Amino acid sequence: MARQSRLAPTAMFSALEAQTEIPPHTGSTNIRAIVHLPLILPGRCRFRVGNVTREWRMNEAWVFDDTIEHQVWNDSSELRVILIFDVWNPFLSEAERALVTEMLRARNEFQAMDSGSGEG
Repeated sequence: MARQSRLAPTAMFSALEAQTEIPPHTGSTNIRAIVHLPLILPGRCRFRVGNVTREWRMNEAWVFDDTIEHQVWNDSSELRVILIFDVWNPFLSEAERALVTEMLRARNEFQAMDSGSGEG
């Protein structure tokens, strides 16, 4: 897991109503990879990352860099639910993970001091 104090790991359920889509979007950082695991899959659900579009399959997770544009469709007549959580980008070394962790810790500490100063 990409453990970052007050930032990660994150985990959430994504419920997508029947006959709807999530428009193309991107994430904000590639220090993590995003895992999508289908929990309720009524069929006719698609997922695109970059130029690759696939059908969802039960018991198969997608792991991808969400800074690459992605989009989701639920073309079925029922609710689709997946579990989304983040892990470290597998291309980061242990030393790089430690540097990212320290940088984000320092940023959190700075923001906490700045918000307590009473200035805008």
